[in-house]
Amino acid sequence: MGKTQQWLLALVACFYCNTLFAQVDLVVNIRGVDDSLEKNVRLYLSLEQQKESVLLTEGRVKRLHDKASQEISNALKPYGYYRSEVSSELTKSDAGQWQASYTIDKGPPLRVTEFRLLVDGELRQDPALSNLIADLPLQEGSVFNHIQYESIKSDLTRLASERGYFQARFVEKQVKIDLDAYEARVNLHYESGPRYRFGDVSLQQDVLDPQLLQRYIPFERGDPYNLNEVIDLQYALNDSDYFSRVEVSPGEIDETQREVPVNVKLTPRKPHRYTLGVGYGTDTGARTRFGWEMPRLNKSGHRINTEVGVSEIGYSFGARYRVPVLDPRTDQLIYSAGVINEETDTSESTLRTLGVALNRSRGQWRESMALNYQQEEFIVAGDEGDSTLLIPGVDWSRTWGQGFVNVLDGLRFDIEFRGASEKLISDTDFFQVQGGLKGITSLGSKTRLIGRGRLGSTRTDEFNQLPSSVRFFAGGSQSVRGYAYESLGPVDDTGQVVGGKHLMVGSIELERNLGGKWGMAVFYDAGNAINNLDDELEHGAGFGLRWKSPIGPVRIDVASAITQPGDPWRLHINIGPDL
Repeated sequence: MGKTQQWLLALVACFYCNTLFAQVDLVVNIRGVDDSLEKNVRLYLSLEQQKESVLLTEGRVKRLHDKASQEISNALKPYGYYRSEVSSELTKSDAGQWQASYTIDKGPPLRVTEFRLLVDGELRQDPALSNLIADLPLQEGSVFNHIQYESIKSDLTRLASERGYFQARFVEKQVKIDLDAYEARVNLHYESGPRYRFGDVSLQQDVLDPQLLQRYIPFERGDPYNLNEVIDLQYALNDSDYFSRVEVSPGEIDETQREVPVNVKLTPRKPHRYTLGVGYGTDTGARTRFGWEMPRLNKSGHRINTEVGVSEIGYSFGARYRVPVLDPRTDQLIYSAGVINEETDTSESTLRTLGVALNRSRGQWRESMALNYQQEEFIVAGDEGDSTLLIPGVDWSRTWGQGFVNVLDGLRFDIEFRGASEKLISDTDFFQVQGGLKGITSLGSKTRLIGRGRLGSTRTDEFNQLPSSVRFFAGGSQSVRGYAYESLGPVDDTGQVVGGKHLMVGSIELERNLGGKWGMAVFYDAGNAINNLDDELEHGAGFGLRWKSPIGPVRIDVASAITQPGDPWRLHINIGPDL
């Protein structure tokens, strides 16, 4: 055979293959069922599953179409429809496109006429079983659903395993479907056996005092086994920040004692940690900070961290020595020292502090009781002085909702009381209370409504003696947008802002997601630092761009000071979590 003949043979073979395996243009239409049923029908339907195959021929389309009605009927049965009827049609257009159309009449649903669930053993008295039974998807009179039936069995098995019923088993699990009577009868009998208990906890580590680690364990030997408490221990040790790796796992079950030991393997974190950050905010200008931390100073779990910050309006240095107390997961005794220098459009201040605080949890609330000694050199308009204050204080805060960074629905509340007395070292008397509320609620899948407010009040007979750190000011990206940072408040005879005894700030914002990580917002702010409750408030309004970064939303706002002459505009940039 010559080369020319070989080439001709190859061309004929290619043409034949392309003709044989030419992809069929096919559209499958399904009518008469909702989206969830249609999804299951398409999963069962061979024609749907093979419509993109290069091996699909017109002959195979016809064969698959012939068995489609039966496949559709089988797809509906798990959802309780046993008397469905399917009208089918297969056509080919002049353009060569095949149309497979199926119109479904589901027929009447098969209902449960008898539902019997019997649980024997210690699980019968477990409150967790009551919660499961209260939410059962199947009851007498409901449409029988095979998927829900299997879910009940798996949920019961999972519950028993998580709560330590390791001998649990189904004595009987039966569904009787009577197509003549068109009804379903469900009979489940579950024997849980005894509930196992927690055994010893083995702590594999040599960096912390075992007595400290014992305070992280939410259970004791002999307590009823609960997998959620094992997971809670895992989270608690991870959150402690002492370890780079935490492995918590149930040990080998002791069938004789009916106990489950718990093994904990801990890998310590490096002894030093350094952080470096740069950023920009319209309230502070360009800024940078450097931090150093020893997360584990000794076997008692003490830790120390320091941070130095520099911005266009000043500098700061702070050091904190933290001691775990009471419940070490949530409670700390904190000794602190620091220096803050700040120069704004309205004041200059150098503040030096020494303090001690007890931070702890009270149920869902966070409580902080503090005693701070501070010396401050300040200039506020015409007021200039050196202040010494010993300030005891207490604040409470609580957050509702899931997460703190990008929140769909949540609420945060905080309130603080503090004061000083000339009888206790201080050179002036004052009492102050302030609190804030911020709420976020979703309006559909892409829109959020955000509201916030803050109130504060000071009682003193010597306001001019108060340093700038104790006076109230308003304005800025976290206050009333459209105005410079801390530029709002009562003024002296020369028109310079001196700060106020009271604070009133509120904001409402509507945010819309544009797709992905981007969004837009419009907002209206009102507020001021005032001396009398009937003093006028300043108002600002504008719009902004939002970007969801890993550390929280980046907010770029353009706001107008609408109560100022000429309605001047100001840019505000802010980064941080929602709550």
